Amino acid sequence: MKLKKMTALLLSGMMAFSLAACGGTDANGNSGTEVKTETTAETEAETTETQTGTLSANSDPANTKVTDETLRIGLSSEPSTLWGAAGGKTENEEQIINAAFLDRLVDVDPATNEVKPNLATKWEWIDDTHCKFTLRDDVTMTDGTPFVADDVVYSVNTWVTKAANSDTGRFIVGATADDEHTVTIEYNVVAPGMLAMMAWANFGIVSEDEVNAAGGLEGVQKNPLIGSGKYKFKEWKSGQSITLERNDNYWNKDYKGYFKEIVFTFTGDAAAREMAVESGDSDVAYEMPVSQAATFAESEAVSTVFYSFGQVSHLWYNMGEKAGATKDLKVRQAIDKALDFDAIAQVATAGFGQAALAYMDPSCSYYTENYTKEERAVDIDGAKALLKEAGYADGLELNAICLQDGVPVFTVIQANLAEVGIKLNINTPDTAQFVGGAFGGDYDLIMVGDNLVTRTPAIVPFLRKINVNGPGKVIGGPKYTTDEIDAAIATLISESDESKLAEQANKIDTMIKEQTLCSNGYSELKASILAKDLKGFGSRERGYINVTTLYK
Repeated sequence: MKLKKMTALLLSGMMAFSLAACGGTDANGNSGTEVKTETTAETEAETTETQTGTLSANSDPANTKVTDETLRIGLSSEPSTLWGAAGGKTENEEQIINAAFLDRLVDVDPATNEVKPNLATKWEWIDDTHCKFTLRDDVTMTDGTPFVADDVVYSVNTWVTKAANSDTGRFIVGATADDEHTVTIEYNVVAPGMLAMMAWANFGIVSEDEVNAAGGLEGVQKNPLIGSGKYKFKEWKSGQSITLERNDNYWNKDYKGYFKEIVFTFTGDAAAREMAVESGDSDVAYEMPVSQAATFAESEAVSTVFYSFGQVSHLWYNMGEKAGATKDLKVRQAIDKALDFDAIAQVATAGFGQAALAYMDPSCSYYTENYTKEERAVDIDGAKALLKEAGYADGLELNAICLQDGVPVFTVIQANLAEVGIKLNINTPDTAQFVGGAFGGDYDLIMVGDNLVTRTPAIVPFLRKINVNGPGKVIGGPKYTTDEIDAAIATLISESDESKLAEQANKIDTMIKEQTLCSNGYSELKASILAKDLKGFGSRERGYINVTTLYK
């Protein structure tokens, strides 16, 4: 294992020991083995690029064999539904599973971010808010009926009526069948990036007849005999497992599903999920804490995959109604100068990731680097001078809020700030209290990630007026924005000329930098443990595993 990775792991372990030994706010039973240091923003976006590790995502050639073998995947929890759109919600596990049996109009190449045909063979923007899709004429739904435009209309109407408050339905007005194989979808925002967003698992296409046969909108959530995907729903043993079976009538004859069945089991204990792979009872332990997965990087019994998913973790400074010293630009600049971004990134990613040099992740197609490594260097003297100018020559006290898994990174930040006379209290309430405090601005510092890979209408939610001033609201952020920033984000969302995106994104990044609204932390990573003989690990939006690409 590389020295920097071993150092990061040892640092995490020492933190855990000191926290357990010292007690107080920082000592709440954190083991130091789980370093998921950020809370996901209200909207996350596309998975695009792999990161260093023992294995890479989206890098193996496509499978060419068909077998009768079974793939066993360990997830952290059991979903409450397998078609969240019918109930107006989305869940991580639901999205992972239903992406295998529900096809979408388009797909996205995870390596290039290119939108590709899927159920739609082509598309055309008629105007800023209407997109016409030409549909395949060789697709068969699960019930044996042909796929037609009315199926898209029914699906879209379900999203709009049942999921209007989520990303699945809130940006869509409706759909019209122009003929049997042509449909036009109307959006309520000008956002060319909606096309790529339509590749998300949220937007799986079903038929009304299938849904009715499966028990209607309520019954289908537990009995989803619907869709036209690579796999089909077979069985749900509540509290135990969910089983899918290969769709041997899948329309894309170029696709080969290696496994006849995929069985999902549910174990909240990450160590138990890994042990199941090591013992041969499971093939995949999905989404392990990165620092815990790193301990298996050199294992001869299992393989480990680390990959980025387009999200950067940011340290946000409260500038809202409840803000204290962090309203002062000089204080924010002082904190930024005091931070050891390399150490933060090392602990957060167990040595597999790097400090961020921009608001967005390098995997974003319109990424521009906005900081030099020299600018990211620690400057204790500069930080102290700024604090003195701000009237805090004798120091000050700040409060951070995080969940238990955020403690290791905030402990690094705590030590950094102590060097310049800032005492940082790390508060770790339960999840419900954390969410309430994060929404309400009950903090000085908070770490929350953002993902700009897909230009959804909800990117950079922390700086949109609708969220700062209500009624939208988001977890974390500065609780502050300006008309200029809000307008710049709106322009980035609506821009149709892709050659202008990098310039516009850099404009936003520069405004954030000039006002030090946040400090860019690091590109977040996900990790999974695989059986040694398993290949084809692929990822989807939000870093979800693509279970249909795996093979031996």
